[in-house]
Amino acid sequence: MRLPVMLPLALAAALAGCHNLPLFYPHFVRTQPEVDGVLVTAGVPRAGVQIKACEGLSESGEELTPSRCDRVAIATTDSQGRFHLESHGYVDSDLIPTGDRSTFEILGVESGGRERVWHQVWRRPAPRRLALACELGERLVCQSSQLP
Repeated sequence: MRLPVMLPLALAAALAGCHNLPLFYPHFVRTQPEVDGVLVTAGVPRAGVQIKACEGLSESGEELTPSRCDRVAIATTDSQGRFHLESHGYVDSDLIPTGDRSTFEILGVESGGRERVWHQVWRRPAPRRLALACELGERLVCQSSQLP
C-alpha cells in the first residue's frame, strides 16, 4: 500500500536534480504590487492629479517611463492626495526561471509640461502591497514601505 504514495515522491525527487529536463507548471508571477499612495507638494495634498504606472515587464531593456510603456494604469488623486493602483502579473509555466528576474514599479506625473518619473526595482516576485508617500516638486520622489 505504501508504494503508490512513495512512487510520486521518488519521481519528484529524481526529477528535481535533472536541470536539463523541461519542467513546467502554471503559476502566477506578480510583476507590480498593489499600491496605496499619497501625493503632496510642500506638504499640501495634490487633488485631481493623474498618476500613471507602467504595467508588465520591459523586454527591450530600455529605461521605461509611463509615456513609453506598452500598457499604462491610471489613477487620479482624491481630495487628500490619495491614489490606488491594482497589482499586475502574468501566468508563467516555467518551473526553472530563465531570463531577467527583476520587476519594478514605475510611476509618472505630468507637471509643468514635463513628465516626472519615479521607479523602484525588486527581485521577482514583486511585493504584494506597497505604501507610497510621494512628493512632487522639481522631481517626483517617493518613499515606499511594504504592507502586509
